[in-house]
Amino acid sequence: MSENQEKLNPYADAVKAAWKAREASRTLRTVPTVMKNRTLHILSELLQKHMKSIVTANGKDLKQARTSGLLQAHINRLIFDAPKIEARIRSLEKIQRLPDPVGRMEKMGVMENGITYGRMRVPLGVILMIYEARPHVTINAGAFALKSGNAIILKGGSEASHCLTLLSLLWKEALTQAGIIADAVQVVTLSHDEVTHLLSQSNLIDLVIPRGGKGLIESVCKSSKIPVIKHFEGNCHVYIGRHAHREKALSIILDSKLLMPDVCNAAESLLIDRSMIDWLPDLVEELHHHEIEVRGCPESIQRVDTLKPATEEDYGAEYLDTIYSLKVVDGIDEAITHINNYGSGHTDTIVTEDYSDAQKFVKEVDSSVVLVNASTMFCDGESLGMSAEIGISTDKLHARGPMGLEELTSYKFVLWGKGQVMGE
Repeated sequence: MSENQEKLNPYADAVKAAWKAREASRTLRTVPTVMKNRTLHILSELLQKHMKSIVTANGKDLKQARTSGLLQAHINRLIFDAPKIEARIRSLEKIQRLPDPVGRMEKMGVMENGITYGRMRVPLGVILMIYEARPHVTINAGAFALKSGNAIILKGGSEASHCLTLLSLLWKEALTQAGIIADAVQVVTLSHDEVTHLLSQSNLIDLVIPRGGKGLIESVCKSSKIPVIKHFEGNCHVYIGRHAHREKALSIILDSKLLMPDVCNAAESLLIDRSMIDWLPDLVEELHHHEIEVRGCPESIQRVDTLKPATEEDYGAEYLDTIYSLKVVDGIDEAITHINNYGSGHTDTIVTEDYSDAQKFVKEVDSSVVLVNASTMFCDGESLGMSAEIGISTDKLHARGPMGLEELTSYKFVLWGKGQVMGE
């Protein structure tokens, strides 16, 4: 694009960022693992060195967010204090130790004519990440993209502008010191219209990953001409099945809700098998003791008249708050049907000591993560050996569940011959 064209084009800055990312992606394909790891090591040192400055910048963002009336759930995601920065430093160290997927050969074989073939792992190319609050995503997403050989454009929310500006400088410094093109990780400030225009640049960008509320993700999907990996909502379930262990069930119910109520894998819906209904009064009393609001079905209200009645909307809701919808179900088949009808395909768990029920639940619940006798909080990249995650997908094509390095690569078939031709 010429200088005159740039002046006439209101989206020139956005397109320029995409072109820079495309050029960077071509060099990243062959960057040695040692250089990528060195970048992450330098970045972790810079985060440690500038921690006070990052916390101060984040404090300015938090002050503005509270003044502007941002919801508390969003403010919680905006916090990037010393413990969270230290957690990102630990994640960077773990990502350095992960095997580099780029160039790995898999599914190798030999044809009858002697040609050897296999699939080689390759980067996707250019990733556009659009997210609200969550300054830590700037570290996680950049690290995963770089380690998997992808260039990335990071478009954070304006509510985190002070923090993102500083993190952008740290990324550039780390990349430059390691000898990698600085455009490999770009933290950009773009208007809504510029982002919308960028979503049409399918010749420059290979994948879009939005992280935020349902409104953001719907807007991105509506505007994008580029493939999008997404999850709209996290309506996650805990099903107390027959033969459940009482204390185990209570522990899982509380942890799935209270550990981090405002994250997408927090449980929102509680199903209890009719065979376990005698537990209900004590269970509800314990939930109320922990200040969890419970909205129940008519049958549960007959047992515990202090419950608020649940509406049809409650069973499909993502509260992101200390609220549970509650329904009594007539066996595992009704539980599975309820989850598949009302759930968001994110994360669901069963509590039971019945192995056949556990197997049935795992096979028939159509979600990206299914657990047996464990909290929904374990839908987590770090818990699953990824050191963190760039996002969680409820899509079924390419990637599903927490996404790490493997999910940011594709493959190409490679064949080695000795002069063979098909016409022989």
